[in-house]
Amino acid sequence: MKNKIFIAFIIFVLTACDKQEEITLDSDIPVIEAYLIPGKGIENVRLTKLIPYSTDNEDIILETINDAEIKIIGNNSVYYLVPSVDSGYYHCPDYSAIIEEDTEYSIEFLYNDKIVTAKTLSPSKPNNFAISESSIYFERVIEGSIPTFTNETYEITWDNLDDKFYYLTIELIESTPDPINFNMESDPEKMISSPMQTDVYNITSKTIKFFGTYRVVLYKVNQEYVNLYEDISQNSISMTEPLTNIENGKGIFTSFNTDTLYFEVKEW
Repeated sequence: MKNKIFIAFIIFVLTACDKQEEITLDSDIPVIEAYLIPGKGIENVRLTKLIPYSTDNEDIILETINDAEIKIIGNNSVYYLVPSVDSGYYHCPDYSAIIEEDTEYSIEFLYNDKIVTAKTLSPSKPNNFAISESSIYFERVIEGSIPTFTNETYEITWDNLDDKFYYLTIELIESTPDPINFNMESDPEKMISSPMQTDVYNITSKTIKFFGTYRVVLYKVNQEYVNLYEDISQNSISMTEPLTNIENGKGIFTSFNTDTLYFEVKEW
């Protein structure tokens, strides 16, 4: 779920601000990209800045920030981050600092004499994540054979009694793809759904192209992630400035939780 789409999109938007005057570009903008995962430590917090380097603001460069004093506050504790090996990334060196479910966390640091801050709530793990068929059978289509066409539906379900947002990914995890139809020329692609406020996702036999093991990951996400996703989807043409939940900065500070299941596509 670590989604680089925001960073790429904000550069794309800001480089177009000479054509679209909806955006006023301040100089030296700190950009946060941080995802907290319950059950894991605090790592891969990315801090960069957007700097216009021409007088007409047509060009934008992305620079890392490696000297910030960042702290994460939550669960009645304060966690101080240190720079990681990779430029622009930070982590908490205290490996006993584990993100807890259903806990509010905030991020805070001083930049250009302003307090940059944001907060998020770590969600609980998805419950009762299941698929209607863990083994799905297909007839192999070889040259000269007449394929049997089916239109079966397989339900992927989970509990969503409190109307939270979820999205899921489905991907073939085989190193060597084995196509069901010998005519299949394209490589397997990872399917990523949009965020949805539901408790079911259907896949059909028509969308399954390969034999093997598939991994399905269900992400429970927060409203700030949904807002950003929808804003980027709607405004990628109009070039209006994307939403952010960062005060005195740009980017996203959020949390998500996941569950994983597998299903097999076999030859009958």
